[in-house]
Amino acid sequence: MRVGDLFSVAVEGLQKQLDAMNGAAQQVLVASTAPSTPDRVDISADAKSAASGDTLTSGLEGALVDLRVSKYLAVANLKVLETGAEMAEDVTRLAAPR
Repeated sequence: MRVGDLFSVAVEGLQKQLDAMNGAAQQVLVASTAPSTPDRVDISADAKSAASGDTLTSGLEGALVDLRVSKYLAVANLKVLETGAEMAEDVTRLAAPR
């Protein structure tokens, strides 16, 4: 795999996880502000309109799990970017004339 491909895959994976985190956060928002929620949280209209996204699970618990899983997957993609940067630095150092 080329270093450029490594960066591309990592950035795509990171974007996917950020989208998933946004979706899970939206679901947490909806579930925690529903009229049927015993400990209902009041969120401003601006905050509600700013939230959007799709989630894979339902309910507050599932959304919290989605949020946590997405966090770890995003960190993994950041580590791939870090590794790619180290590889690019090593290749540049090795290719430099001595």
